[in-house]
Parts: sequence; structure tokens; C-alpha cells
Amino acid sequence: MAIKTKELLDTLSRRGPYGVDTGDLGFTGTRGTVFVPRDAPSPAPLVGFAHDWTKGPGHYVDTLKHLASWGFVVVAPSTDNSPRPNHQHFADHLSAAIEDTLQAALGRGSVRADARRIALAGHGLGGGVSALLASQRTDIDAVAMIFPAETVPSAADRAITIDAPAMLLSAAGGTHTEDARALHLAWRGPLVHRRLAKAIEAGLVERNPLLENIGLADPDRRTHRTVRPLLAGFLLSALAGDSAYAAFADPDAQFKDTVTVTDELLDKEENDLLASTPPMLKLVKSFTGG
Repeated sequence: MAIKTKELLDTLSRRGPYGVDTGDLGFTGTRGTVFVPRDAPSPAPLVGFAHDWTKGPGHYVDTLKHLASWGFVVVAPSTDNSPRPNHQHFADHLSAAIEDTLQAALGRGSVRADARRIALAGHGLGGGVSALLASQRTDIDAVAMIFPAETVPSAADRAITIDAPAMLLSAAGGTHTEDARALHLAWRGPLVHRRLAKAIEAGLVERNPLLENIGLADPDRRTHRTVRPLLAGFLLSALAGDSAYAAFADPDAQFKDTVTVTDELLDKEENDLLASTPPMLKLVKSFTGG
């Protein structure tokens, strides 16, 4: 399995077989971008992508083009970018962008999005928003949460209602570890949770010199190289139904620089945390469950 997954990672680290056309969502009344696989079989599976806090689709162009090159229509609204976004409105805007895309002739008019194959994906806050929306729609076939952050209302509280298969990526030592843990434990459907040893939670954003100068972007190429093939492989398996990439949705499959997180591992880590916690804090945790 290790050799096979290395070959799969190598394949999916490269762009896929399709060129990519880019369109503007503005005509629908929602700001954002659509990425369309040129001359792909139609209808093509649709991925709705949600950005992180204060970010937008422009921070993920290469990642979203990477997905489109593997045959996915990707719609990414640019909404709720303020420092105090309304998370439910963000989910509503993502849902509306998906509906608008389903009604449109895309790219050069030869590709349409498939209403029977819809996935949600998101980074940081967008990962939590993706889970929140998945709890509110019955037509979501897969969910990918990349270093997800909690939302209001709570995505973790709603995850108990979600049957769609999911991939959850967390970062070793990340600040959103507890948010990922809560989603993992609550998710009702099949879940594969991979912890990335050499990734930075904020690192999935891409280079933007204007924002970097004021500290609002933290691009990390190693994170890009790690996340993109895992994301593409999971969606090819869980959404497109391509059995060649089934390992990406299989919790027993091993990938370089990742650890598969299980319920047992989370329990052990929680016990280790409590065992090393100062006595007074342990007493508080025993009452709060925190």
C-alpha cells in the first residue's frame, strides 16, 4: 500500500488532464469565481469551496485550478470577508453560488455541473462553514475540511446529522486541533481524518504580496504540495467515484508525512492531556468536560 499511495500522490501532485477556464460569478449577484475543466465529460462533478477568515478565492487560485484540472467544476464565492463574518450567511452564500452554477452553461458552453454529484470543501473557517452547510442540505455527497475552525452556529453540534463521507485534515500542533477533534467525534457518516506532520494551518493560502506586507497571508508551499493531492484524491474517490483513488477515502491507507487519526488516538491524547494537567485544572475539566 505504501508504494501504491506514493505513486498516487506523485500523480495527483501534478495538474490533471484538463485545461481550466475561469469565470466570474458576478453576473449572479454573488461575488466569486468559477473554475471549469475544459472539454471534460459533462455533466461534471461540482465542488463548492469556502475560504478562510478574511480571505477570498484569490488566495486559492492554484489549488482550485488544480482541482478543476482533474475534472471538477469548482465554485468559490467571495463573501463574508470581514473580520466579523456571519457564518450562517457565509453558508447561505455558498449554497446560492452552487445553485447558480448548476443553472449555468460554463466555460465555453460545453460543460455543465452535475446536480447529482456535489461536494463541499473549505479551509479554516471555510472548513467549518462547509460542515455547517452539509448539515443543511440533503444533496451533499462529500465534504472536505482542511484545518477547520468552529462556527456559530456550531458545525460540530450539527455534524451528528451528516451522513456524507468526509475527509478532515488537521495539522500537528495546530491551533484548531480541538475544532478538528470535535468535528471528528461528532461526524455521523464515514470519516477519514489525516493529521499532517509538516503543514501549517494558514499555509494553504497562496502568495499575495499586498496582503503579505500587512501580515494577512501566510503561504507555505510545503502545505500546498501536501494538501492538493490529498484533496483531489479524496474528491476523485468520494465524489467522482473513481476507484483508482479509493485509498484517499480509506482510513487504513497510509500516506507519507500523515497520521491517520482514530477515535482511539483521540481518546489516548485526551487522557495524556489530563494526566499532565495541573491538579486544579484537572478538577475544573472534570466538571466542565473541557
